[in-house]
Amino acid sequence: MNNQTISIFKPLFEQQLNIPNNNVCIRCNAKYKNPLIPWIVGSKYFEQEERLLFIGKPHRGNTGNFPDSKILDATTHLDWLKDCSWPYWKYTRNILEKLYGIEDPWDYACFTNLIKCTNVGDDDPPNDTTSYEMARNCIVDLEVIYHEIKRLEPKTIIFYTYSLYKELLRDFPMKVNALTYVTIKPENNKVKCGNKLLGWWERKISTSWSDNVRVLVTGHPQFMKYDEYVQLLTNWIRP
Repeated sequence: MNNQTISIFKPLFEQQLNIPNNNVCIRCNAKYKNPLIPWIVGSKYFEQEERLLFIGKPHRGNTGNFPDSKILDATTHLDWLKDCSWPYWKYTRNILEKLYGIEDPWDYACFTNLIKCTNVGDDDPPNDTTSYEMARNCIVDLEVIYHEIKRLEPKTIIFYTYSLYKELLRDFPMKVNALTYVTIKPENNKVKCGNKLLGWWERKISTSWSDNVRVLVTGHPQFMKYDEYVQLLTNWIRP
């Protein structure tokens, strides 16, 4: 699994945005101020028509930082992702396998987190307790995710964050300097997935790198019916 994450994003975090030492981060109420750089920038990502970027909820864990740095090194976990059974990774991996084949599926996509710090340490209960302040600081004030997006120039973006302060993503088109945008499915839209309803907020934007960037804000894979969730996302990526 080749990865370009460190060369692209460590300088962005440490030098340009000065995370987590800037004034916004200092006042933030995150329990663990060890921001995680994107997990994966696949070696074949920029060659793909879809240029597929997955954006997840805050990570778990607060160890594994680079030497002499507060930044967490996501690349140390890449081998673990190949076989991880957590829905967050298993469902995504299966989507990629359906699209690109079973050999090194992570090479074809990118994966990052919407919020860069966490309240869930290595020894804490796994419950997500991300505060509104954490989300606002990261998304609205520092605009970290938008800096990442503008560097990655994705054409297909999937947020697994429908339940996580999705109102903070209403300004998404303006934050990435969209030339135009249209709502395909409204913010409160839901689709059936097994016996549950899955949030499904869909927009299309025109940017400096593509006039057809598709953006989906949907629910987290956990507790969703495996085969239906995977098929819904796969069919949306390639209609």
